[in-house]
Amino acid sequence: MTECTVYIGDLDDPRFHWEGGDWSGNIPKALSADFPHVGEHYNKCFHDWVDKSGVECRQTDFGGWVCRVTAKLLADYIEYCYGTDSIYTDPDKKLAWKHLNDRLENMRRFVADLDDDRLYALVATEF
Repeated sequence: MTECTVYIGDLDDPRFHWEGGDWSGNIPKALSADFPHVGEHYNKCFHDWVDKSGVECRQTDFGGWVCRVTAKLLADYIEYCYGTDSIYTDPDKKLAWKHLNDRLENMRRFVADLDDDRLYALVATEF
């Protein structure tokens, strides 16, 4: 079974190389927890958002894609992926899926506290 995750990573991670690098583990270290599940597949929303937003995204690993993003773009990613998903918007489902909604709220707070003048990595992995 494939495990998919999306998280906010550190572009300054010395092991990560935006240009080149070893395709075995060339993804930035995580600064955040993983985003909670959304829609039918973690990475589908990520790739849909990349296409919609026009941010540059590179496959830097056999199973890893990285975008350079600002805190504002991360907030846009959250709104795009979670703003219409009924698990996160329908009051009855929010209660049933409280653990996911709690994780999302933690991510919103994390993003709100990020430096607006810094670039971060939005990372999607499949392993």
